[in-house]
This record gives sequence, structure tokens and C-alpha cells, in this order.
Amino acid sequence: MDAKALILLDLKETRRRFIKAASSIPDRYIHWQPDATALSVGQMIRHVLEHDYYWHMILTEQRLPTEEETTSMQDRPYASIQDEIERNEAHHVRFLSYVESLDVRAFETLLIRWPHRPIQRYLGDALERKSYHDAVHTGQLLQYMRMLQISRPDIWD
Repeated sequence: MDAKALILLDLKETRRRFIKAASSIPDRYIHWQPDATALSVGQMIRHVLEHDYYWHMILTEQRLPTEEETTSMQDRPYASIQDEIERNEAHHVRFLSYVESLDVRAFETLLIRWPHRPIQRYLGDALERKSYHDAVHTGQLLQYMRMLQISRPDIWD
């Protein structure tokens, strides 16, 4: 398995496990947050799912979306967890298609600069960081579920 296949596997598995965790949370908890400064369940789910849109734009256009481009996504009321998943699926498919289209050499040669931070990494490293970001939030959702005393799915299948 080459670097691209491994990164794609990691991105897909991280997303699958995040969806498994998120889908296990009853909708009645969508606005719950452990404290006043933490993300709510819905905010965290939306944050992770919209992340593909942001990353695709950083990788293809070297910029973040404008406020105008994100307002309709961020101002939308939280209807259900499944609605969040379905609304963002196209971003995930587009992001994975872009990664699949890359030449494996780009993972070691294409330098990615974050437009909002003084960070730059080679593409392979940057994509692993995206996967890590999503995995961290999966862990946070599982902790939220523990705090709510609701069943947590076995994501280690």
C-alpha cells in the first residue's frame, strides 16, 4: 500500500468512526454542552463535518472560505444529527475525490501553507493532521456521551 492509499484509508476510517459515534447520540442532546465555553454536541459535529469543505479550499485554492461562503452553513439551525451528516456528505466526497486525484509524489513535495496560521507542512503531513483533528473530536464526542451517561458505540470494530 502506498502513501496515498494509507492516507485515504485513514481519512475514510476516521470519518466512519466519527459518524458511528455522532449517530449514536440522541437528537435531544444536540444543544448540550459540558460547560459554557465548550462546543455543543451539534457544534462539534458540524465543525468536524464542515472541516472537509475548509480543507478542500485550503488545498485547492490556498485560502479559507469567506464569511459569505460559510454564513449559510454556520447560521443554519440544528435540526438533527442525521441532517448534519447528510448535508455535509458532498463536501466529504469532494475532498476524498481530490485526494484520490493526487499523484503520490505530491505527498512529499507539495508544501501546504495554512492561510490563517504561520504553519506549513508537506501535503502528506497536512492530510494526516486533518485525520488527527477528526479523531480528537471523535474522542471528545465519546467523552460527552460518558458525561451524559448514554451508551457509547464500539468504534474499535
